[in-house]
Amino acid sequence: MRVPVLSAAVFLGLSGLAHASGVFVPIETSGVQLTKISANGRYAVGSTFGGQAFRWTAATGAEELLPELPIALGINNYGTIAGAVVQTLSDGDHQLGALAPLDASPVQLTAPLDNASNAYDVSDDGTAVGLSFYFDFSGDAVAFVWTAEEGMTALPVNRTDTYSRANVISSDGHTIAGWNDQEDGFRTAVIWTDRVPLDVVDHDGIAVGEADGISVDGRYVVGSSYTDIDGNSGAWIRDGNTGALVVVPVMTFAFGVTRDGSTVVGNTGFFDDPPRAAVIWRKTVGSMMLADFLAEQNIEVPEFWDLSGGLTGISADGYTLVGWGSYFDGVNPPETRSYVIRLDKPDPLFANGFDPR
Repeated sequence: MRVPVLSAAVFLGLSGLAHASGVFVPIETSGVQLTKISANGRYAVGSTFGGQAFRWTAATGAEELLPELPIALGINNYGTIAGAVVQTLSDGDHQLGALAPLDASPVQLTAPLDNASNAYDVSDDGTAVGLSFYFDFSGDAVAFVWTAEEGMTALPVNRTDTYSRANVISSDGHTIAGWNDQEDGFRTAVIWTDRVPLDVVDHDGIAVGEADGISVDGRYVVGSSYTDIDGNSGAWIRDGNTGALVVVPVMTFAFGVTRDGSTVVGNTGFFDDPPRAAVIWRKTVGSMMLADFLAEQNIEVPEFWDLSGGLTGISADGYTLVGWGSYFDGVNPPETRSYVIRLDKPDPLFANGFDPR
């Protein structure tokens, strides 16, 4: 006789056991601020306050410092870091955009536009995006796209007399997002589809703040500092297929979004008064403080950790999150520390109901 099918939720409920739905993984290297995770969840990237790039590898847990790069800002699914190298000239040290593949030395981006630049992100085909500027800030800072064939090219914007920057790029390289200043200096979002710019506004024509996160396929873009016509404020998420734009309450800055747009991560603000807090938004639940989310998942945070820094990235499937906070054991001075949260993926046995037959 066939055994009746029990859903995973029912089965776990009948067991009467409290089950942790993941694990909190502290990054042991001190002073690291993780800023992004690859869409596949295999790599995370950040920088130390001492001026060294950092890469974490999920498969081994390896924590790698790259002193050749003073800053690291993005990473692709192959572990290639987007950042900058330093070139010392007569007028000082210049940061120049660079890529650092796995197990290889950093490579400076060719044909630079100006005498300083930072690469902010890189796609899986090696296309880099970022900011080009003059070392002495004597001219405009401009958003760029770089390929090995073309070198560095300025991305078109609708306000060429103001600053711009490209922050993120989809894995396939077709969608880029960032910002272009308004005439009053306010940073507002731009999405470039195959290098054609779109100023992001809601259905009332209200411009939204800069874009800081993108889904793996470029469909969803998230960003910060949005207040709609009714006074609702927060971060935002935009669906590129429909053009629909939704406010993400509680969250001020949004940095990561899943492939399906169902989950966004970020924090409550920039300043520490009131203390900033990490926030996760789920389409079916709404916004929740990270501490409450971890309690919901029965994930224990180790002693001495303060998670107020923020969540800065999430994998495409939503099962790996990265962020930073502070660590203070009461003896040594407080220090910035980062962490990875790895959520359990559903057991295939329970995916469509439990049926041992």
